Amino acid sequence: MQKRSALTAALSGKLPDGVKPDNKGRSSDSSTNLQSSVADLTSFPCLGFDVTQPLPTLPEASEASPTDHNNTVAGSAPTADSSLADYQLNPYRRRGGEERLPTAASLGADRDSWSKMGPRSFHSNFIGDATIGSLPRGLSVEERGKIMASTPLSPSLSSLSSMPLDQVTSRTREGQRARRRALKGAVIAFITAGYSGKRFIFERAQQLGIRSVVVDGPDSWVSELQKQGIIERHVGLDFADADTVFDRCLSALRKIQKDLGALDGLCTFCEMAVPLTARLSEHLGLPGNSAEAVDAARDKHQTRSIMGDCGLPTPRNMLINTPQEISAAAQHVGFPAVIKPIFGAASIGVVRVNSEEQLRTTYKKVQREMAAARIVDGALEQGAAAAEAVQEDGIIDQGKANSWIKTTLMLEEYLDGPEVDVDLVLSDGLAVYGAVTDNWPTVEPYFNETGSNSPSVLPLHQQQGLMDLAVRSVDALGLKQGVFHVEAKYTSRGPRLIEVNCRMGGGPVRTMNQLVWGVDLVEEHLLTAAGIPSRPPIHQRPQRPIAEFSVNAKKTGTLQHADFCEPWVTHGNVIYARPLVKAGQKVTSVEDGMPTWIAELMVQAPTVQQAISFVQRIEESLDIIVV
Repeated sequence: MQKRSALTAALSGKLPDGVKPDNKGRSSDSSTNLQSSVADLTSFPCLGFDVTQPLPTLPEASEASPTDHNNTVAGSAPTADSSLADYQLNPYRRRGGEERLPTAASLGADRDSWSKMGPRSFHSNFIGDATIGSLPRGLSVEERGKIMASTPLSPSLSSLSSMPLDQVTSRTREGQRARRRALKGAVIAFITAGYSGKRFIFERAQQLGIRSVVVDGPDSWVSELQKQGIIERHVGLDFADADTVFDRCLSALRKIQKDLGALDGLCTFCEMAVPLTARLSEHLGLPGNSAEAVDAARDKHQTRSIMGDCGLPTPRNMLINTPQEISAAAQHVGFPAVIKPIFGAASIGVVRVNSEEQLRTTYKKVQREMAAARIVDGALEQGAAAAEAVQEDGIIDQGKANSWIKTTLMLEEYLDGPEVDVDLVLSDGLAVYGAVTDNWPTVEPYFNETGSNSPSVLPLHQQQGLMDLAVRSVDALGLKQGVFHVEAKYTSRGPRLIEVNCRMGGGPVRTMNQLVWGVDLVEEHLLTAAGIPSRPPIHQRPQRPIAEFSVNAKKTGTLQHADFCEPWVTHGNVIYARPLVKAGQKVTSVEDGMPTWIAELMVQAPTVQQAISFVQRIEESLDIIVV
């Protein structure tokens, strides 16, 4: 007899085969009862759609009629005035949407402006690992309960309480309008703005009538948005004194409450700010995930331990704290394997290793890069780049990485098979939306992304297994609300989790979910931040089959011009075609290191296969000159 998946079991009101409830009514392999972890089948339209059947046909567009999405989709590069403080998108994590601290090398010609600001100003404007490491412990369930009990209803929830429950939880356009009415006028505080390519988030908040307050560094690019009336207030907070950031941020939020009225919600779209946001929400009695849950999700090794305790499939792994543990890790995990930091470490990413000898070499290299990272002219430089800067420019070493980076590494078995993103929306512990997007093969050994498509072309049983694992993983970690970007693979041994990101993915993620399934992840995250139920109306068939391509440099050298996308930008089925580098910039191919992204492309077509072929044809036609 075929075993039922957790999703099937949840929808039928029964636990999956082989899983027994504990004495608290929870399943033995998940932290919460699987019966209550899924809203309904309409949450997962990709599981009810057979990709072998014809997709809806888009009208043929002429090459002279640009799509109306061309100027509104999210970007993968900073867009703000270079004189302002701005995070950058981690080159290892474009789809993951993870920020990193800017480097002097990446600033290029803008480096002089940062030199004048000095190291103090750099520390003042960015949340780093030192800030995260200094945060207080998360509150207990009892402590959170006491604060919640003494916190009055926010204006949004007071408005919501006057509406019929069946209306505000209806998965209809009318229900969505009712939820938007409750959200209109809400005061929502954002903890940091992330990198300026996320400007669209605040524009959407403004469209929804939200009064946005952004707590960020004093010189943050978000100050531009206040001048333009897109946000109501930018609260400049000095992040330099890491040990006091939490208390000062809490005081700033309480002042906002006095000035603007009660806060309806607190949220972030920036990975570095997730732990701080969770703790602030707990202390203010606002909706949010517990600090314990988000900490567990950010720690790759703890995530694996929790999943193992819950009976969920997890890759073999072992921490390497010292070089003496390399042999034991190699024997336990085997090869091929992947070495990675248990926490993000700026642009230092994961690397595949195929033998113990290669593991020892790579371990030393990664440790050396992490230990050599330092602040140079107020900007973060890493490894050899930092050493060269000191030797050539005579710049004084202003700090080793040991004080702000956790240098513990983890060895994990290499996962074969196709990689996917599962974008989830949770509301009050229920999975109310989920979609699988296929990621294309990465550029190894750096795992650099190349492209993706939606809807997925994987067999339905594989998509169901991946969705099942994603829902059960966030469930096991104790996450309850918001948007989550879950990365996984369908291996020769079945679905396996890579990691859970406790916020929306980056780059093309929001656009693809919106165009294909009609779900705006920004809007749903803002609703849940205010405690308003999320029940997005979802297209049960994909509306616009999408493919996107991240163009990697094929040659190391200097880019001669950046107008190679121009022949395609006005094509009707091209959603965007834009360079990510400037003329005169040095780019790197995989033969010489982490490859540089040259451009990003996104197209639509009548079928997924046609979209994939079309975007690949565009990539092959680009006249990219590197010498």
